[in-house]
Amino acid sequence: MKKDQMDKGEYLFHASGCESCHTADHGPRLAGGKPFYISKQGTVYSSNITSDVKTGIQRYTDDEFISALQKGIGHKGKYLYPIMPYTAYRAMSRDEILAIRRYLEKQPAIENKVPDKEMAFPYNMRWAIRFWQIINYTGKHFEYNNQKSQSWNRGKFLTEGPGHCSYCHTPENWSNGRFVVKDYAGGGHKGWTAYNITADEDTGIGSWSDTDLEKYLSRGYVSSHGAASGPMADVINTQLSYLTPQDIHAIVIYLRSLRPVEKQQGAAKISVEELEVTEQSHSHGSHLYSSVCSNCHLENGQGRQGEYESLWGSRTATITGGNNLVKVILKGSNLKDPKLGNYMMPSFKDIFNDQDIADIANYVISRFGGRNGHVTAEQVRKERALLNKE
Repeated sequence: MKKDQMDKGEYLFHASGCESCHTADHGPRLAGGKPFYISKQGTVYSSNITSDVKTGIQRYTDDEFISALQKGIGHKGKYLYPIMPYTAYRAMSRDEILAIRRYLEKQPAIENKVPDKEMAFPYNMRWAIRFWQIINYTGKHFEYNNQKSQSWNRGKFLTEGPGHCSYCHTPENWSNGRFVVKDYAGGGHKGWTAYNITADEDTGIGSWSDTDLEKYLSRGYVSSHGAASGPMADVINTQLSYLTPQDIHAIVIYLRSLRPVEKQQGAAKISVEELEVTEQSHSHGSHLYSSVCSNCHLENGQGRQGEYESLWGSRTATITGGNNLVKVILKGSNLKDPKLGNYMMPSFKDIFNDQDIADIANYVISRFGGRNGHVTAEQVRKERALLNKE
């Protein structure tokens, strides 16, 4: 195998986000078994993509592998559930997909039979996926637009193709497909809120500078916008942090060109200076924050060690529903900076009860967002129950 094909395959492997989906929590790398819940349908598990003959991709022919990534039809004509972003991967050419396969074949083979799907009728019958594909299959090979710059075209290829950003950041239609009218206006993934990344000034990324966007995409955190967590942190750690600065810049150029769509809440615009003169709360949540959280985040939310701990301008810390905030407090977070090492926030699920976490979340939203948080102990209880199942 030529080295340039191997390098190309490794780069596209990372650009496509294969590792984050095909590696289960605490499981062997690329051996599959990570659960994905599809609303009102059930749970499917990612496949083993190591070179194992019995349970991995070694049993696939090249044509079957390409068919799986471009058409959602895998080994022996088996239909794949659309949690696999094959409508996006169709943007890649045959040679690009085979380069990914050659890279995967060089990784350690691990025999690991993943759990069977847990789907409700009629979704437990794979042939029914064909109807979803008829309704939703919009994938097509990438076509270069001569009216746009080379960087814009590269950004579109990465964003719409291997990066499959729309899979999380676009709301779903009635059939769990892509609601294209609201492209990139915000969606969800595994219960996490994926924020609006259109050019809308208030609720999207329109007010971000190019420098801030590029820093956030390449390392996962930036001053005045907070840090990535949950699935987005996984995307940074295993996908975007491997891309070249030129490709990150190209993605920003393409995102800037997206039609602005107003959806969800935007981040609060309270300055650190305002926080300094704001009277401190004496609520239960404020006392808990001061005793534990302020050690890293500080009372003003700027962060003791730097931008990673900053809460100012973070959507997660200021949106009233607190969906992602509760998850972060319960699960913790981990970002891997290629130069500075790991930035970790510990899990507090075994330290605080449901009401404590709700109180902390509502205090954070109020303190750093100037809004009344709507987090309840019941909401935390449900999130804790889901976390215990993972």
